[in-house]
Amino acid sequence: MAIGATGAQINWEGVEYGSNPIKRVTSGGFSLGGQLIRFKGDTDRYTSIIANVNNEPSATFTTADVGSLMTIATSGSATLAATLKDALAATGGDVVFSLVNAVYETADTTAQHAQFGTVTATWQGYAADGMTNPLSISRA
Repeated sequence: MAIGATGAQINWEGVEYGSNPIKRVTSGGFSLGGQLIRFKGDTDRYTSIIANVNNEPSATFTTADVGSLMTIATSGSATLAATLKDALAATGGDVVFSLVNAVYETADTTAQHAQFGTVTATWQGYAADGMTNPLSISRA
């Protein structure tokens, strides 16, 4: 009997930027990047309108494979794809992220004596037409 999706996810799989696989991922995530503005006027004591006026999707991943991210040229653009796995590997429980037009922003390496080094990289997504969200999220 198949297990239903748990509604909880553990561990990243299939993280890839363009044709560059990103292995040994220790943490990562995607941000919707929504930004709100508030309005109040006249005799308002409290905010009377809140509007979403800006969205800047982004992603950040950390890996122990320092060389894989430090050798990617910054400012390049490709698709960043990753799957956050269902906690019990149940069908329909994975969360699949795809950030198209992902611009590779930067990578920062840190390492201590007698410890594993890590690198954290960030990406910013843009809409080619200014209207289509570059970040898509689905279930698998």
